[in-house]
Amino acid sequence: MRALTYVFFLIVLFAGAGFAQTPFYEGKTIRIVVGLPAGDAYDLYARMLATYMGKYIPGNPTLSCKTCRAPRS
Repeated sequence: MRALTYVFFLIVLFAGAGFAQTPFYEGKTIRIVVGLPAGDAYDLYARMLATYMGKYIPGNPTLSCKTCRAPRS
């Protein structure tokens, strides 16, 4: 009976490994749009965020920063 319990425990323990999913953002690019001119404080914050934030998101996506002159924030 004890051996059957161990076998059941091992089956339950390793059964979930086959259903693992890949991270959603793997191989994708996230674009950050800043509505203020380049060189402004918010633009610098967004560029710093884009530099370091990708490694903390599952899948390690590429982050890029774009300034957009028309819509002012």
